[in-house]
Amino acid sequence: MIPTITDIAYLEDVALVTVNNIPNTPQSLALILKEIASRQVTVDMICKTAPYKDRINLSFTVPQESLSQVIGATTEFKKMNKEISTEVNGNNTKVILSGAGMRNTYGVAAELLSQLAEADISIKLITTGETEISCLIDIKDIDKVKELLK
Repeated sequence: MIPTITDIAYLEDVALVTVNNIPNTPQSLALILKEIASRQVTVDMICKTAPYKDRINLSFTVPQESLSQVIGATTEFKKMNKEISTEVNGNNTKVILSGAGMRNTYGVAAELLSQLAEADISIKLITTGETEISCLIDIKDIDKVKELLK
């Protein structure tokens, strides 16, 4: 285990949703997330790409059981702009690594990513905070990750 990581949690049955080719406006992001919220779906691990040609992509995770509500919302996204497309990927696990020592230690993410790469474990999405790194992985890799990070 990486020394600054003091706690590891696993959240299974997570789906990854990516909305592509969104107009780069604050209103667009708000409309997408409001539409998801109106369907009583909780959103986690939100990641927005940097703008390219005034378009962005938005990825986020939702509980696997909420996928049908999210898929239903995609028709509303298209009303915003016909060029928007949505990709959905289920059967994932969120790995949450935390530790107060991360706040003042460099290289924690680099070490984690190196270890996962050596074990040939792909990361579908990664988000960070001062004291937390969350990685979304395919559920088939969960045992390898648990063994690696123990």
